[in-house]
Amino acid sequence: MLQVILQVCSMMKSDVVIVGAGPAGLVASIELASKGLQVVVVDEYYRSGGRLLGQLYKDRRKKQVWAGKIIANDLVEKAKSLGVKFLFETAVWKIENKTVFISNEKIKQIHTKTILLATGAIEKALPLPGWQKVGVVTAGAAQTFTNLHNVKIGKNVIFVGIDPLSISVAIEMKHAGVNVLGLFLPAPSMLNQKSNPKEVLESIASASGMATNPIYRFGGKLVHGLYTKLLLKFLKFNLLKINGIPIYIRKAVTEINGRAEVESVNVKNISIDGELIGDGKNLLVDTVCLSGGLLPLIDLSQLASCVIVDIPELGGFVPLHSPYLKTTVEGIYVAGNITGIEGAQVSMAQGKLAAWSILKEFKLVSEKDLLQAIKDVEQARSLSPITFLPNIHRGRQIMNEKWADYKNTIGESFDG
Repeated sequence: MLQVILQVCSMMKSDVVIVGAGPAGLVASIELASKGLQVVVVDEYYRSGGRLLGQLYKDRRKKQVWAGKIIANDLVEKAKSLGVKFLFETAVWKIENKTVFISNEKIKQIHTKTILLATGAIEKALPLPGWQKVGVVTAGAAQTFTNLHNVKIGKNVIFVGIDPLSISVAIEMKHAGVNVLGLFLPAPSMLNQKSNPKEVLESIASASGMATNPIYRFGGKLVHGLYTKLLLKFLKFNLLKINGIPIYIRKAVTEINGRAEVESVNVKNISIDGELIGDGKNLLVDTVCLSGGLLPLIDLSQLASCVIVDIPELGGFVPLHSPYLKTTVEGIYVAGNITGIEGAQVSMAQGKLAAWSILKEFKLVSEKDLLQAIKDVEQARSLSPITFLPNIHRGRQIMNEKWADYKNTIGESFDG
């Protein structure tokens, strides 16, 4: 009898298991539960919200403040009101035959009909001499400290790595009263791929919609044109700022100094072609935020035997999936940054699309509803204030082409 009780306690059944309680997972859970499905959301963190929790910026295209923590709280409350169950501080370690194996004190397995992987992204490492010192953090950690925990991580802060993520976090930190001295490139090396001023300038143009400075917004429209080289030469005078924060396209940090804690950094000029030039200077700082960009977090999709493809335009390796976010494994769907690096608003729209794809399998929505959800994703993408990857639209096209090739390879009987 005791053995039977223990077995019952260690197992759970659900119509849908969502792995990841970020923006995509939360929206999907609401859509699914509102149609009467039993939904369980599993997340390793102690609370829901994912990357939303650290986001706080002014969306100038929609002329409103994007407060991720408030949005996350509202989504969670709505999900709970619809009966969605949350398992926090719980890791998924295996997916097999529509059974999700988890590390939880009471529940060890969840038997389900459908699985949605909304695991998000992880930060790329940005190694440079001295990065192991106290006072060196990732951009994502800086964002969490600032906007979630209301902690100022330093008095004189710089960012190494210039991209939409570091720009958005720097703006948020300045808004919180942190003294952000500027954003710099990393020194060129075999491990750092973000030291070419031209490529960096093109990538940060996608964040120009967040800027209060009209000159920067105007410059964001020029960098892909004939004036790129002239603009890069002009930027050696360090006149580029966003919300008052200097962006040093032509300067690179070569080393972080200090015995145990950060005390200063070495800074050198960098040519248009990404080569260090001239003598270096010493800049006194106590905190360095490293931003190497983001990678789709695909571990669970690999464990579940989903086909993985390498599409650099989406951020690297991602699960092969249909326009409806269905993977190559029956009953497994994906949504959010696991499909390619984009902003929270796109992830939320994808959460709805994935949910409606699942609902279509349950015959609870129509094909027309599904097509509208795809249009909603495209609209969210066009209105997003941040584009993390400049060729994201091409990346989506490549994914659709690879999916079509996959269907042709395995035969028309495949329902994709």
